[in-house]
Amino acid sequence: MDLDEYHHPGTGSVVPVPPGWDRLEDPQSGVALIAREPDDPAGFRANLVLTVDDMSSGLGLDEWQADSDRLLREELRNYFLLDREVMRFGDRPVVRRLAHHASPDTGPVTMEQWAMVTGSTGYTLTASVATLSYDSLADVFSSIARRFRPGSTGHDEETP
Repeated sequence: MDLDEYHHPGTGSVVPVPPGWDRLEDPQSGVALIAREPDDPAGFRANLVLTVDDMSSGLGLDEWQADSDRLLREELRNYFLLDREVMRFGDRPVVRRLAHHASPDTGPVTMEQWAMVTGSTGYTLTASVATLSYDSLADVFSSIARRFRPGSTGHDEETP
């Protein structure tokens, strides 16, 4: 699948997005982008969400993601972690997780996340889709994550 490169003006991040997906820029504090597939009358709309966290407190990737694990269990209905691994995109460590939860309105959802720290900013790219459709988008999500480029929020430097 061809992907459009969306350049977020505030963070400088580049997020590959499937053509035709709706984009909401900065819809709330900490959320830089939401991209959703066109309306699906059958239910859940596959989506990408880019969140940006201030890491100036010195919290590292491992501690930050341990907090995220706890928060996901508390906040998402029927949350179940399927896989969590530390991988590398180039020389950057990335925490990847695959999980399931239930949307009250549309049913079972599979989400895949990639979290990384650049300088004093944490970036999380979350891709979600109705569980029965995950297989049709898994490779697209993986390609999006590998092509994602975190930007600069004005005080970041590349983490070696």
